Amino acid sequence: MRNILFLVIGLNGLVMAQDQKFGIDTNMPTRKLDINGDVRISTTNDVTNNASYDRIVTGNNATGNIDYINISAIAQTETNNVEVKRIVYNSSLPDESKECSCGDITFRINNLDTAEIKLNSLTTFVTNGNISNFNLGYGIKRWINNSYNFVNRTIAFTDLNYSTYQSLDPAIFTTGPNYTVRIYTIVPPKQNNLYRLTLSRISNTSTNFTYGLICEKFYIQTL
Repeated sequence: MRNILFLVIGLNGLVMAQDQKFGIDTNMPTRKLDINGDVRISTTNDVTNNASYDRIVTGNNATGNIDYINISAIAQTETNNVEVKRIVYNSSLPDESKECSCGDITFRINNLDTAEIKLNSLTTFVTNGNISNFNLGYGIKRWINNSYNFVNRTIAFTDLNYSTYQSLDPAIFTTGPNYTVRIYTIVPPKQNNLYRLTLSRISNTSTNFTYGLICEKFYIQTL
């Protein structure tokens, strides 16, 4: 059997084997870096929208080995394919500081009682070939006069106005039981996801309303 020679570096539990495996607090390193203890990383980069990062770090509890799995190997379920965010508050008037952000969309009800929307990044522009503008089409479902009303609209977004609020719906949230709920269905071009925004303004007391902003983002089923 071939003998393995170890070089002990200092007195701090550092060991380097002849086969260039480096160990900390272990005399028999089995990997290029073998740490018998805790590891702390203080700084990492946010690569959320970088498609080239397609692996997830994972660890074996029994052996302590750190390896990776491909994102595509993760089982897709209804739970991990949906992102839900909400803002609900009571007020006599809409509060423009109450914004709901979900995925690449942020929206609110402004102080004129109309809905507004903006984008959080240039992602849609980049994934559509670094375009400078596009029309975002979507459908609106409004509860008016005891029935639902349907209408389609578009918003012209540019790489200059994308982060500025645009009109999502010109119809005012008026006082009364028949003008309470709006549902907006949005599919940004080449983003492989669907947004459903639910906005409401419901009488809570004689002077206050309950404002509701709910966002559901449904992700693509196959990565």
